[in-house]
Amino acid sequence: MLENQSGLYIYKLKQIKLLLICLLHVLIYKVRLFITVLMVRLMIKKIFTLLLLSLFLIAFEFCNAQDKVIKIWPGFAPGTESRTNNEKPIGGSVTKVFQPDLTIFLPAKQDENHAAIVVLPGGGYRSVVIEKEGYTIAKWLNENGIAAFVLKYRLNIDEALQDAQRALSLIRAGSKKYGIDPEKIGVIGFSAGGHLAANLATHFKKENMKDHIDSTNCRPNFMILVYGAVGEFANYVTKETPPTYLVHAGNDSKVSVLESVEFYKALRNNNVPAELHIYENGEHGFALREKKLPIKNWVGSCIDWLGINGIVEKK
Repeated sequence: MLENQSGLYIYKLKQIKLLLICLLHVLIYKVRLFITVLMVRLMIKKIFTLLLLSLFLIAFEFCNAQDKVIKIWPGFAPGTESRTNNEKPIGGSVTKVFQPDLTIFLPAKQDENHAAIVVLPGGGYRSVVIEKEGYTIAKWLNENGIAAFVLKYRLNIDEALQDAQRALSLIRAGSKKYGIDPEKIGVIGFSAGGHLAANLATHFKKENMKDHIDSTNCRPNFMILVYGAVGEFANYVTKETPPTYLVHAGNDSKVSVLESVEFYKALRNNNVPAELHIYENGEHGFALREKKLPIKNWVGSCIDWLGINGIVEKK
């Protein structure tokens, strides 16, 4: 009898022990599951925090690069006081420009006395191709330590020249504020923007003065002409025309490469430092988008030219 009770007691102890072991395993499993869930939540929270931080830094970098938009005229631009504002953005371009302005892009490294370039997008004086030949170009210039000012100009040729003259004067007058060397302010123009750049570089003596800003010299110190419609200004080139870099595609069907050739010849005849690059293929409007054809190399040779002429540091 005692043996049976002792055996039953031992059996129950084993069952209790087994039950405790099972409960312990369940508890360990629950603890591990809790820790895993906690770690996953912490990881998700960390990833979410890092994502927000990354987005903030991207936004900060963009805001730093694209600093602000400023008006170039006090009040209305001359002659626009009674006009209706019909300005409209269409697919990366702006049509029927009402009031001109400058969008400022400053390089991340704020060195003193760095170079600056006014960017003149094309558009055939029917629009301003502000994205491809404006903001994208400005960011490329920033990557090379150059401050960029994208000009949204009025679409009448005479008014566009007035806006370009004003923009150069405004930037030069404020050069100390932007950390710019006033003797290293140039212009880059694409297609019709090249036409405007060449017009500015050969017509920098103003006829009308609106305020003290207009008394500041608006002659660019150098010029970059990319598939520019510049042939008509060859006869206006003088020894005072700034040093010029030109690039064009031989198969350009919209603006003949001979326009750049004629302008280059005029520069050489007047002993103005100049460099002309003609590529067999590339058509019109390649800007920075061509990635396969040899014409993509113009960006590197352009920066090299700026280095050789002491505008940026040689690489």
